[in-house]
Amino acid sequence: MKNFGCILLILLSFTFGCKTRNTPKTPKRDVTMALNISGENNTGTAFISIDYYRLQLLNELENFQPVNFVLVENDENPEVTVNIRIDHFMLWPRDERMSRRRVSRNVQVGNNSNGKPVYQTVYALVDIVQVQRRSNARFTGSITIKGEKPLKFQRAFNSNYNYVNTYIDNIQGDARAVDGSLNMLRGIGIEPMENDFILLLSKQEMTRTLSYELRKYYDTATKIRK
Repeated sequence: MKNFGCILLILLSFTFGCKTRNTPKTPKRDVTMALNISGENNTGTAFISIDYYRLQLLNELENFQPVNFVLVENDENPEVTVNIRIDHFMLWPRDERMSRRRVSRNVQVGNNSNGKPVYQTVYALVDIVQVQRRSNARFTGSITIKGEKPLKFQRAFNSNYNYVNTYIDNIQGDARAVDGSLNMLRGIGIEPMENDFILLLSKQEMTRTLSYELRKYYDTATKIRK
């Protein structure tokens, strides 16, 4: 009888555990958001796709949120309004420089009659290319939330992003002369498109801060609703 009670307890625990694991999660609430972007005194914004930038910003703001943000227009009475002002955006010209370096290395080419390694010095000329592109901007981000506890938040952000990539473009001579540190430079990295720099600047601090403020507000609101 004692064994039967233990078996029954195990079965009940297993059944309860399965029900707990299979309980569906509460779906996230949809929250309407207007995301407005403006700016002036910018020397290089003609190539920026505002629609693309807005969607990328939305993806950044939605990270780890307890709600789903749905983009709407300003006249559709959004619950959240986020205004992004971009001032003094500057994308500097692309700077590419090449330097040629003569490198040498002792490599093993065999063994002598005594079984000891025999080394030979090999040489090569290596072209090393360094690409740089600087960018900077000033952002002003603000959040207005209509709700039981309205929220207004605003902060300015000065952002700088410097893209740097160094790689080997050409090897003349014996490739064995190139050591491990230079081999790490083999191959050209993926260079950001001009349209990507404004997003990279936004990610420096602004999107993290705005996302945190939204998450803090809706975490509290979600707990109150429960």
